[in-house]
Amino acid sequence: MPSPKAPGPDRDFIRVQASAIHGTGVFAKRPIPRGTRVFEYAGRRVAKAELLAAAGRGERTLTYVLNLDEDTAIDGAEGGNDARFVNHSCEPNCEIYIFDGTPYVYAMQEIPAGAELTFDYQLQSVGSARLSRALSRELFPCHCGAPTCRGTLVALPKRRAKAGRATPAQAAPPQG
Repeated sequence: MPSPKAPGPDRDFIRVQASAIHGTGVFAKRPIPRGTRVFEYAGRRVAKAELLAAAGRGERTLTYVLNLDEDTAIDGAEGGNDARFVNHSCEPNCEIYIFDGTPYVYAMQEIPAGAELTFDYQLQSVGSARLSRALSRELFPCHCGAPTCRGTLVALPKRRAKAGRATPAQAAPPQG
């Protein structure tokens, strides 16, 4: 896991422009090395219950919301920065790390100049209710175009390991 480093004066890596994935996106102005902290995901901290209640009343959509923890989200639409424009991809080149309650976007790989920055939104159902795959695709469609696109911004359910079978993390690496 990367360590949180203070940004230096030469960390201006990005520009915001129209995206082929969806609406507005964030693009690399210059190559971004793997492991680089690109920027903080900024915005107002808000209780998820408050966001859901407002959405239920039709007062807002949850467009720029990043889950921080079980009870709190960051609303990038209020006091946010360019990180709110990072689009979803099923094959992302960035990921979110949270240090001391502050989320940061990090490069998972070398990102060439001109490439769009993406992370996997991994949307979750609220409570114990689960959306069907078809409904997930209808309500939260993905347009990332990745070869392994799952067709939705919703995370796939985690598979439970069967008793007596090793999970990939438990399995021995191939010898060779």
